[in-house]
Amino acid sequence: MRGGVYTLSAAALVLAAMLSAGCSGRDADAPPPPPARTNNVLLLVTTTDTRPYSYCDDETGEIVGLEIDIARAAAAKLGCKLEIRKEKFPNLLTMVSAGEADMAASGITITEGRLQTVDFTVPYATEGGMFLYRAGEEMPTMIRAEKMRIGTMDASTYDFYLTSHGLDPVRYGSYVDAMDDLKAKRLDAMFFDSCAVRIDAENSNGEFAASRLETRENFGIAVRKGDTRLKKALDMVITAGKRRRRRW
Repeated sequence: MRGGVYTLSAAALVLAAMLSAGCSGRDADAPPPPPARTNNVLLLVTTTDTRPYSYCDDETGEIVGLEIDIARAAAAKLGCKLEIRKEKFPNLLTMVSAGEADMAASGITITEGRLQTVDFTVPYATEGGMFLYRAGEEMPTMIRAEKMRIGTMDASTYDFYLTSHGLDPVRYGSYVDAMDDLKAKRLDAMFFDSCAVRIDAENSNGEFAASRLETRENFGIAVRKGDTRLKKALDMVITAGKRRRRRW
């Protein structure tokens, strides 16, 4: 996994006051759960490599992060258990829209196109896209990137942004795989979420640097269309966290 530790140690204290039990099923107007799962289990799918939102702890191997804290708090608020499953990024929204998962979270940008197939929570973070590149080399820009080998996450808004500017990036199903190729100099730069890029740059001991911000986007957790009960619980957790001046 990438270096750096994103501290969320106060999350339990912030969330404890918001948790309440008493959920024994879905509202009548909410979509029924897929037959493979029961009412008291909520399935979250994620890539587990979008630090600080959802990633594997280097020491314990546990899936942790901001999105995990939010989803876990919402599940507890509904009296449900949270199950987390690792999936490739292009599969996340498809699984939610098909009813194979209740939630998807992996630094997913809220877009009009995606809102046609899934619903999103209120934004828990506003970030954007920027380049991660080797320090000492020329900083990538969209014009310079035309002559560079750029890596990005397949089917992400960063992929679409590069493509809309006439670029043909190297597409990855995992941020970690792209990072490995950047370290091995098989890429000139990566284009990804600014928060993750800054963390990697800051923890690279001067090996990498972050470019200027190229885009600005709102991130949310995706839920199935019409699942107002789960969306409301997630929105309440995110809004309460913002009031307490946390990062969501």
